[in-house]
Amino acid sequence: MQIRQANLQDIPMIVAMKMAMFREAGSIQLLQDGVEERIAAAYSDLYRQQRCCHFIVEEEGVAVACGGAAIKDDVPFCFFKTPCYGYIMDVYCEPAPRRKGYATQLVQQVVAWLRERDVHNIKLKPSGAGQRMYEKLGFQPSGEMELWI
Repeated sequence: MQIRQANLQDIPMIVAMKMAMFREAGSIQLLQDGVEERIAAAYSDLYRQQRCCHFIVEEEGVAVACGGAAIKDDVPFCFFKTPCYGYIMDVYCEPAPRRKGYATQLVQQVVAWLRERDVHNIKLKPSGAGQRMYEKLGFQPSGEMELWI
């Protein structure tokens, strides 16, 4: 097992894992048709700006898990003394190698990457399966609420 930081050439594989994650969660219908190209283009732009990264777990040279983060600066955070926050995303592991701690290791790498960039607040939207792992890593409910209309 090896963990490495992704590069631009890895983005199609990361997008494929993202799509698998949405399918597995039963929420693929939330995404626009043909969105893969738009995600890849957005990630490529963010990588070039050094505002996004992913880490990949490989077993015998094959990617089996990924996790990433983006640095966001939207309202109201852009008005804070630290005008940005990190958003953890795309934490996914193929079914066969699960329960080996890969997601935990990926999130730790992503948090370190964000810390190196002076990000002080990190947000994410956990799946039911991932919530306990995030709690073990120190994440706490933020009190945010949402309404789907």
